[in-house]
Amino acid sequence: MGSAGAMKLKLILKDDPLLQDAIKRCNDPEDLFRLTQKLGLELNKADLLRMEAQTTLTLSDAELEHWFEQPYWQRVLTSLDMTTSR
Repeated sequence: MGSAGAMKLKLILKDDPLLQDAIKRCNDPEDLFRLTQKLGLELNKADLLRMEAQTTLTLSDAELEHWFEQPYWQRVLTSLDMTTSR
């Protein structure tokens, strides 16, 4: 993971189920940017692309085949190494 903003988001998300739920309402990068701005975090498109790119390098061919079929929020949580059971 690249940016300080992404690392801070991951740390905050870890213990905040309400924020995890808010992430699940993010349908695209713009939604996520608005959310992170409210939190005072600096996150930009390059950060998001870097996170996704790094994650896709670790996926199997089968997982990669379905990567972009997932909702945007799920790709974000996966890229942040955050899995939720809800």
